[in-house]
Amino acid sequence: MNRIIFYGKQNCCLCDEVRSLIEILKSNYEIDVKEVDIEGNRKLEQKYLVEIPVLDINGEELEYRQIDLSTIRERLH
Repeated sequence: MNRIIFYGKQNCCLCDEVRSLIEILKSNYEIDVKEVDIEGNRKLEQKYLVEIPVLDINGEELEYRQIDLSTIRERLH
């Protein structure tokens, strides 16, 4: 089982795009997704505010400039 922690927020176009990529991949991979809304969490806002969306895929963090379908797929098993 693949584990993805998705750091994002509501009303974020890039976050919506990444959600769509994950849904596409769910048809071929077993993926457990935990979505974390950074808004209201001071520590996460400081860390990720200008970097979202961020994915932690099986312990490896990818920031938004690295996220595309093939990059996510390479990290899944």
